[in-house]
Amino acid sequence: MARYTVAHTKAGVNTANTIMWQIRAASTDMIAIWEMGISVTVAPTTGPSWRLNRPTAIGTSSATVTPQIESPPVASAAVARLDTTWSANPTLAATDMRAYATPNAIGSGIVWTWWDQPLWLAVSTGVALVNANAAGTTLGSFTVYVIFDE
Repeated sequence: MARYTVAHTKAGVNTANTIMWQIRAASTDMIAIWEMGISVTVAPTTGPSWRLNRPTAIGTSSATVTPQIESPPVASAAVARLDTTWSANPTLAATDMRAYATPNAIGSGIVWTWWDQPLWLAVSTGVALVNANAAGTTLGSFTVYVIFDE
């Protein structure tokens, strides 16, 4: 098993309940998520309210970010991806796993950890990070990072 990290910064949105990112396990491997963090990089008009949701369908991603290996130091490429846009959106579950309203200030955020047991993603599943609030006149931008084993 190898440890990976992925991070991405993205502009805010003006539509409530927009999926901002989805960490997605590949069709070949499960992943074990240990930590996720989201922060305000540029403050929007309206502060974000984050939802962590396990979609019932992962959608069709049109842009992804490839994670970087942390350890062991071998040339092992991650097969999981951080989705950033979709041609067909994931289908969100009716119930969120976690939620947190972030103060509307640069540097504020939330770190979710699974310190004793990881958050497992089965093959071809994902976890979506959703902004429940519309940003208003100034969209701002947000940064996410995810630490996981594959």
